[in-house]
Amino acid sequence: MKKLNLCLLFLMASLLAFPKISLSSVHSLLPTSTDLTDAPKADFFSQSSIIIWGGSSADEDENEINEMIATDVVAFRIDRWLHHPESVSDVLADTDIKAENLTSQNLILVGTPASNQVLNAILPYLPFSLDAQKLSLGGLSWEGDEVGITLRYPNPFNPAYQVLVISAPSYEALRYIPKPFDYCVYQLTDYNPMADRFMEIALGNFTASWSLDAVALVDNEEIDSGENDIPDYTPPASFPPPSWAKNGVMYEIFVRSFADSNNDGIGDLQGLIGKLDYLNDGDPATTTDLGISVIWLMPIFDSPSYHGYDVRDYYHINPDYGTNEDFQELLRRAHARGIRIITDMVLNHASNQHPFFLDAYGNPQSDYDDWFFFTNVSNTRAHNWQFRHRPGDRAQLNPFMPAWNVNNPAVQKWLFTMCKYWIDPNGDGDFSDGIDGFRCDYVKGPPHSFWKKFRYEMKSLNPELLLLAEDWEGMSSIAQSFDDEFDMAFDFPFQGSVMELISSGNAAVLTRLLKEEQSLLPPQAMMNRFINNHDMNRIFTRLSEDEGKLSLALLLTMPDMPMLYYGDELGMRGKKDPYDEGIRRPMEWCADNASPQMTSWYPVWDASPDGISVEEETDDPASILSYTRALIALRRMHPAMETGDLTLIPTYISGDEGVEGSRHSLCYLLENGEETIVVVANLATAQKVLIGQENLPHPLQPLLGSGTLIPDGEYYKLACEAKKLYVFQYAN
Repeated sequence: MKKLNLCLLFLMASLLAFPKISLSSVHSLLPTSTDLTDAPKADFFSQSSIIIWGGSSADEDENEINEMIATDVVAFRIDRWLHHPESVSDVLADTDIKAENLTSQNLILVGTPASNQVLNAILPYLPFSLDAQKLSLGGLSWEGDEVGITLRYPNPFNPAYQVLVISAPSYEALRYIPKPFDYCVYQLTDYNPMADRFMEIALGNFTASWSLDAVALVDNEEIDSGENDIPDYTPPASFPPPSWAKNGVMYEIFVRSFADSNNDGIGDLQGLIGKLDYLNDGDPATTTDLGISVIWLMPIFDSPSYHGYDVRDYYHINPDYGTNEDFQELLRRAHARGIRIITDMVLNHASNQHPFFLDAYGNPQSDYDDWFFFTNVSNTRAHNWQFRHRPGDRAQLNPFMPAWNVNNPAVQKWLFTMCKYWIDPNGDGDFSDGIDGFRCDYVKGPPHSFWKKFRYEMKSLNPELLLLAEDWEGMSSIAQSFDDEFDMAFDFPFQGSVMELISSGNAAVLTRLLKEEQSLLPPQAMMNRFINNHDMNRIFTRLSEDEGKLSLALLLTMPDMPMLYYGDELGMRGKKDPYDEGIRRPMEWCADNASPQMTSWYPVWDASPDGISVEEETDDPASILSYTRALIALRRMHPAMETGDLTLIPTYISGDEGVEGSRHSLCYLLENGEETIVVVANLATAQKVLIGQENLPHPLQPLLGSGTLIPDGEYYKLACEAKKLYVFQYAN
């Protein structure tokens, strides 16, 4: 009881020390002079900020909209798109602030003067006027619900800090509604926490002493950005796929989540180096490693974002992950174990913090004016990364990932030269210290002529380089990638088919796809099959353990190169919550998530020991990890599973009216001229599957699963457990 009383006294003392400030006393904190032009002009995000939204309107809808904008738009963009979540200390209504909030940090004010009393109090100190009908700035005025303002200026309560004002004559102009181009906003700040669909109609800039330059109208008429000026290109030579890519298993790693070497909570390259023996120790005789032969690294180059798909400096490793020298060491250590390294290469777009874009943005005289797809004369609008996929993006305001003008020969030369650097960093013609391939991001962005030229330039340097395409548009589109463009493509249709097959128990969806691939893909095509990647909710979150194991077994017994997403082999779980961080959680090395190599930049799915970690699974013969290791080892021992021709075999069951075709089982032969492998998958509950004897070689010995093929008339009968896969070898 005494302890409780002490707690109450401490709480009361805290409230008395930092009481909420009354709105009527806000004015008492303001200086007598309105001249703030001698205030320092520091980087806004180098100081702590608080978001204050207007909650004082008599219209509750307005208060609700202000709160929504503050949290779902402004705070969201500062966190995910401006990459400064640590800068915002709190998000409060104007009715909940304390005096120290106004005087000790930057302010981000959201709302109208009618709803946000802090904004109302400081209006006389700001270089614009605003009432319920009109916004005036620099001798220009506009009225109506189509205008608003984003302005960065010294904080009148303490000019050592700054204020970012996001306001409009009425709250209708601030409403975030999902229709493109409905509203416009003035942007007098180098930060843009508003939604991308807001387009500016006027621009102004402040000098170093906070004096406002003349406000200029922006020409909103869209101009020809050159996106359709696609040159034809016929490559002078064709190159076969690299010989090494026909075998092995690929493993996708998000470095930030994989392993930490310096205890800062962020995964790094040295952490990955320390875990290479887990992936492949270089000794085929051991059984404690996964047996991975190719590592795909998600973006590792300098970027302002956590994910790295907006590259700021293509020539340097992300400082969070280490140095260029660390990457060279990773390549040496991996190559010594027989592991090849491919990296994400983002050639469709860059970061809006890339120095070339910063030079060209708002500067039509820039040397990089035609390096991006600017759509207005003043270079204040440019295509975002998905502009070819989503035409509505073509008039975005300062896109956070602007698209390169890859039709420009100067851009092509710069990108190709950069890629060649990573293939052979010291230019000595020895590629052992270089990248073994590129996973090319969003290949539907650049035109086919770009990729044909890219292939020729890269393969002319190193013919054994792997070029892997990310194209999710379907099999017909993927097939075009093999016309002198890429060696391998991700098999997105396979992933979707396996998920549908598992959930429905119906084999037809996968058999149709396999037949489609055989008919559409050219002979040299290599597919990269997968069941999970960094853009999808993890399969063991969507499936039971038995279903997840079955999907792994189907993946690892099909020809062409399979790919595992880190943690698939453990049954790691994760889903978008609502964004992609939730599916890119830390790799789980230990039961209590407390080992030094565990990353902590984002929480794991379950912080308590849950049976999902390398520590808990490595010595358990029934674990998902042990099952995955066994499948990869089996694949390595039987080349027909990697490069054999696949033949689908009909399956049957005994029904009420005799033998009938089975929709809930799958059988295929894998043959390479030297051996024959038979795979049978039961997709449903326990049942006896029949396979015509004329379709199978004999005798067959089991390699995986405890099943036996027993002659039964003109069929072989296999008693299958629920959701299980069986592998047999022709013992000739």
